[in-house]
Amino acid sequence: MNRRTRGAEGFTLLEVVVTLTVLAVGVSLTLSLISGSLGNIRKVQSRARVVEHARTVMELALLDGNIRAATAFTGDFEDGTRWSVQVEEYLPELPEGTDAAALERLGSRLLRYRVEMFPPGSGTPDFGLETLKLVSTAGESLPAGPEPQ
Repeated sequence: MNRRTRGAEGFTLLEVVVTLTVLAVGVSLTLSLISGSLGNIRKVQSRARVVEHARTVMELALLDGNIRAATAFTGDFEDGTRWSVQVEEYLPELPEGTDAAALERLGSRLLRYRVEMFPPGSGTPDFGLETLKLVSTAGESLPAGPEPQ
């Protein structure tokens, strides 16, 4: 009854359905990849913010001239990220034959600064920084470089 005549062009219903199905699968895979990429971008931005917060806290703690002995303090940022700073005396491993009293005669000692960052709602740190600072035992922090004239 409905025979294709020669020269009649077009697609059958089955061909159109198969094409639309393949197209739908391709679009859904593309959208899935884009969604995953956006999630990864958010994670990277969050991590970068935590690292910047940690650097800021570390810089402020190192610049605080009142810290001369072991101490600890905490705080938080507006986004809910909490931080803690621990300052403790650092005793380096000495080679054999080194007089430990010789270090005391130098008039300075090392303090270890440790900054830990806690994400909102978490009790475990997810990022930390650690450094050493040389301080004078006479009560003055040693200068970082030559003094300006």
